[in-house]
Amino acid sequence: MGWKITDMPRMDGRIALVTGGASGIGFQVARELGARGAQVVILGRDEAKGEQAVAELRATGGDFRFEQVDLASLDSISAFAARWNERPIHLLINVAGVMALPEFARTVDGFEMHMGTNFLGHFALTGRLLSALRAGQARVVTVSALVGRWKMARLDPDDLQGENQAYSPMGAYARSKLADIMFAVELQRRFAEFGITSVAVDPGTAATNLQRHARGATRSVGIWLSNTIGYPLDRVAENVLFAAIMPEVASTTLIGPSFFVQRCASPKDVGLPPLAKDSSVRDALWAQAAALTGVRFGSGDATRRA
Repeated sequence: MGWKITDMPRMDGRIALVTGGASGIGFQVARELGARGAQVVILGRDEAKGEQAVAELRATGGDFRFEQVDLASLDSISAFAARWNERPIHLLINVAGVMALPEFARTVDGFEMHMGTNFLGHFALTGRLLSALRAGQARVVTVSALVGRWKMARLDPDDLQGENQAYSPMGAYARSKLADIMFAVELQRRFAEFGITSVAVDPGTAATNLQRHARGATRSVGIWLSNTIGYPLDRVAENVLFAAIMPEVASTTLIGPSFFVQRCASPKDVGLPPLAKDSSVRDALWAQAAALTGVRFGSGDATRRA
């Protein structure tokens, strides 16, 4: 048998931030970390929903609190980072996201909503918290998706918003999730020597509210996959938690289910999609993200490629 959530070690004394921790995979991740002694801070856009989630989590025991952060707003991200005041962070779990919005939409900063929230928001948040992450010798786990490994996930750093092509809900989502993989890989390459480790993870399929925007065939297929091959609720956080504690992390690591029928799977390194292996594309993506968000990572951001 492979690794299971019950194999998780104690996390006493560690501070963990979980974006999207008010529901779905993020909620399950937060619950398991708190159950093992971590101080868990849930980050989310909806304060009422976040406080309700914290109340539910506290009822199970553990140290939880909520902080308001809208990943679709660079101002909101900056405001939170300023409030954090560089206290050490030991785990940053980038879970939050939007999926398959039926129509093209933009964030308040003008970014396409999938790319702006799923990738650029997490890029900016991680960069704004860099000092705290370095102080805590942190592990950063960035959640992608199976679709980020599919052929439909095409990414052009010069057209991150997808403005030069017809809008496709799943295509936009896939691009953002491929970008998340490439960000995690590049973060590991640039900052491992500074004490930060970074892992990308495909959490697998489960029935969560991430699919609430999907319509028609996309929604039907998602529900079928969740019910047929997906993880049961008590295991939906398995791959993310393994990525958070696995001892050895390479710059090419992508954790995901070991088997197509995920309820029979365990976490393993499933390998990068071809485009994520291209260092020139990763560099271009990083440069574009820095230019669009105005976030420069500082020390380590210009380290020479091995």
